[in-house]
Amino acid sequence: MKSIIHLCSSILVFLFTTSCKENLSQEKPVEKNLDKTIENWLSKTGIPSVSMVLFKSGKILKAKAYGYSNLKAKTPASSSTIYNTGSNFKPVTATAIMQLAEKKLIDIDKPINHYLRQPIEYFDESHPITARQLMSHQSGIPTSITINKVWERKPNRTLQEIASSIKPSEIPDKKHIYSNDGYVLLGLLIEEVTGLPYEEYIWKNILSPLGIDTYGFLKPTPEMVENLALPYHIRYNQAYPTHQLHLEQYPAGDIFLKPTDMAKFLMMHLNRGKVSDKRILSKESVHKMHQPNLEVEKNFYYGLGFGIDQINGKKYAYHQGSLPGYLSVFLIDFETKSGVYIASNVSSSPMQDKQINLLLKYLFDYVKNKEVKTNLEVPVDKNKALSLPNDVILGNYVGKYKISGAPVYLKIEQIGKQLFLVNPTKERFRLEYFTSNKFFITTENEDIEFKENNGKIVGLKLFTGGNEIDAKKEY
Repeated sequence: MKSIIHLCSSILVFLFTTSCKENLSQEKPVEKNLDKTIENWLSKTGIPSVSMVLFKSGKILKAKAYGYSNLKAKTPASSSTIYNTGSNFKPVTATAIMQLAEKKLIDIDKPINHYLRQPIEYFDESHPITARQLMSHQSGIPTSITINKVWERKPNRTLQEIASSIKPSEIPDKKHIYSNDGYVLLGLLIEEVTGLPYEEYIWKNILSPLGIDTYGFLKPTPEMVENLALPYHIRYNQAYPTHQLHLEQYPAGDIFLKPTDMAKFLMMHLNRGKVSDKRILSKESVHKMHQPNLEVEKNFYYGLGFGIDQINGKKYAYHQGSLPGYLSVFLIDFETKSGVYIASNVSSSPMQDKQINLLLKYLFDYVKNKEVKTNLEVPVDKNKALSLPNDVILGNYVGKYKISGAPVYLKIEQIGKQLFLVNPTKERFRLEYFTSNKFFITTENEDIEFKENNGKIVGLKLFTGGNEIDAKKEY
């Protein structure tokens, strides 16, 4: 697991799942224990669904999904189910940049301000920032994540508006800083050099030539929404629906595709930029993209859009992507032209990252014809929530709580048989019972412990982000 690949830090399911059988051409003979192993992994993790694609030498060996895209309706996931790619789309954005370089429309080693109609005023001319540095996260630009709710009546910033406020925190080429904002600049560069919207350029020059038919990858069409896996968040081994969100910095990775779509893109890179008789990128450009730059951590580097592992003299490309409610990962081997892409509808967290990377390694070994275990030792959260006892009166917790040392309040409200926390910005969060006087927020990694005195609730403590917030009940 490479922590720098994570798109966001925020952010799944306890239902036992069934696999969805599909007939695919060129399907590899499957060991009988493969489906059983994955189903067992799914039931232990509580993740609602997982969709995998195994590929080698330009052919999909197996594409299959397990579990549910919608837990409440028990809608089985299939290989046609659409997931958010998260940061795994960064290599696609980087591929577009390399195409522009091949067409002599840009030089990836020239200052990006040279190509922008409105140059970024905060860039130091004595230390110019280039497209190469942006693709490899060596620009010195810190990352930011601006996530808005799909149903929120709030206008998004344009790429130009985001770009105009970007300020480097380090000198370029001195330090690896994973940066979503750097990919905003690359998206803006694509638009200004080609005169096309980002989505239109990517579709015409990369996705459509690859034979991908998922148009609407940036703004899903109504037909795509019907096949969309709903997002979930895991708390104490149970999955809860979470908000449908979108990322303002979308060239960094807020794209909706089928896992087989992403597999086609990765197979093109393994085939040195070509698919069938169509060349998407030159061999030389593909080679450049997979060369390691600054070392991020031991044996792990970042190329141009790709994370690069160097293990025992061999080179692999790895990337993980996430957005609240979605988590995906891929690993490809340049020597054998093989790889695995996995997508799921679960939020990223340290536990879920471990679980999905365990499955990735298992499937990668399977594709490489290595001996695999029949029973994976899946890490799980040992804590489990309890059912709400009949003698717990939810109304006892309802009230207004003043935060210690601040003139702001938290509210606990009851709607039907459910408690909600209302924060100072009036946002409402659903609470679930954990154990005596302890509850947890279903969509966040936050817990609440109520304080009791002589049988009455007198305050609460909110555990959030490693911090503890005390609040006294006023009524």
